[in-house]
Amino acid sequence: MSDFSSADESVMLDAAGVAGALRRWVPLGATIARSWATERRIIGVVRKGTTTYPAWQFDQTGLPVAAMRDIIMALRPACDAEDMLAWLHAPSEALGGHRPCERLRDDPGAVIAAARQVAMMQLDYSHAV
Repeated sequence: MSDFSSADESVMLDAAGVAGALRRWVPLGATIARSWATERRIIGVVRKGTTTYPAWQFDQTGLPVAAMRDIIMALRPACDAEDMLAWLHAPSEALGGHRPCERLRDDPGAVIAAARQVAMMQLDYSHAV
């Protein structure tokens, strides 16, 4: 059984892995990850020709962590999926040096606030240039 509470950035799931983690039958399960990414509930990145999804963005039942939508929506104007993933894995001063993906479950509000702050700084910088 996979433990999705880990913020280990090396644990990436393909679409079948996302569907399998739900631990219940889902109609069109192989497309659920793509649907969630389109709805901005999760982040997917293309690696070696396959879209993969960091495992830490799913809860113990295999569903997307609710805060991910707010984080993605905050970062989306300033960042693409690769940039979002990089930010989520980098230590953040706003989070006491913790990586946002590590704080996602215990303090989602702080991660959302940090994402909004980063996006504002990125947008302010892009307008200043």
